[in-house]
Amino acid sequence: MNTIIKIAWRNCWRNPLRTSIVILSIALGIWSSIFLMGFSTGLVNQRVDKMIHLEIGDIQIHSTTFDVDGDITNTIENIEALAKSLKSNEDIHSYSARFKTEAYAVSPHGQMGVKLLGVDAIAEQQVLNLETRLLEGTFLESDNTYPILVGKKLAEELHLRMNSKIQLNFTDPNTMQVSKNFKVCGIFSAGNEAFDGTTVFVPKETIQRIIGSVPIHEIIIKTKNETQADLLAANIQQKHPENLIESWKTRYPEIAYGVEMMDSTMYILMSIIIAALLFGIINTLTMSILERKKELGILMAVGMKKWNIRLMIVFESLVYGIVGGPIGILLGYLTMQYFGNKGFDLSGFGEGLESFGYDPMVYFEIAPQYYIIYTLYILFATFIGGFYPSRIATKLNPIEAIRSI
Repeated sequence: MNTIIKIAWRNCWRNPLRTSIVILSIALGIWSSIFLMGFSTGLVNQRVDKMIHLEIGDIQIHSTTFDVDGDITNTIENIEALAKSLKSNEDIHSYSARFKTEAYAVSPHGQMGVKLLGVDAIAEQQVLNLETRLLEGTFLESDNTYPILVGKKLAEELHLRMNSKIQLNFTDPNTMQVSKNFKVCGIFSAGNEAFDGTTVFVPKETIQRIIGSVPIHEIIIKTKNETQADLLAANIQQKHPENLIESWKTRYPEIAYGVEMMDSTMYILMSIIIAALLFGIINTLTMSILERKKELGILMAVGMKKWNIRLMIVFESLVYGIVGGPIGILLGYLTMQYFGNKGFDLSGFGEGLESFGYDPMVYFEIAPQYYIIYTLYILFATFIGGFYPSRIATKLNPIEAIRSI
């Protein structure tokens, strides 16, 4: 066995240029696929992380008909009992009860439809990290009687600056039209133009001052363990069936589906790369065998068994994977470490990315098990890759092979 391995190793390096090219192609193929996997995973995880921590929270609570009837009177039921239950739940880190309605924002430069959120500033900051994305001002901490926090996109569209006046028009629970002037106390950028251009925040006490009460239409929850959000939502739902309690995966299934599809995408990408490399290895070994017909004929003529010849060819194939595979995985690992810490700057496409909710700086991520899976993939592929060329070698006629040029 040792002799066959030594012969296989030497056969590979009889043509160093060809062997180096094959090994380099394997290494670059693996590296490029790990690069794409890390980039894709980082992009998707970044989008999900932004949505959860800046926009929607881990769990949301609404009335059972809120999505089909967003009327201002369609509020959460038994709010006091629900609030007491949430406070006593040890799995909940914090929650924020919101007033939510559609409104028109008007400035001297135009008007836009917006989602008006009346919130408790302290509770909101304990659930979401939007205060970390402030470009100017504060998160509703102002001496103004009617402060308002607006998104960057809305500020650009309506030409708003700090302390600019903006008028909000909406309907109160008594179907009366309400119109009030607010002063901009802060401008945020969540990195999602749809959110930044249509969402405004005002203090709940301001809503109470305007309409006399603060109906609660939405509660967002931050859990202590994000991975248990589905289970926690189901438990709360069981205790409070009169309301609709959903984890972010249930409420935004398209985002959850994208996350679930990442694993499948990873395996598909790895399989495509491995298949391409496999054809290259088979082609290289076949050429090598055709060049060594006379030598193989002599080996068979002196009594070398066919299974030994097949084993030798398979070992030659394995050499490519054993050498090229670790190089590619090492390059991929180093790339992940670098771009995972420094980030990959796509600021040239910043505006386009923000329109879809992505930041221009992407931090690469990849699960550690993919390095092990890729190693097994490449070893299995190079092992299989030696079968067809070895079959060609053992089908040679020794006499004809010896006489070949």
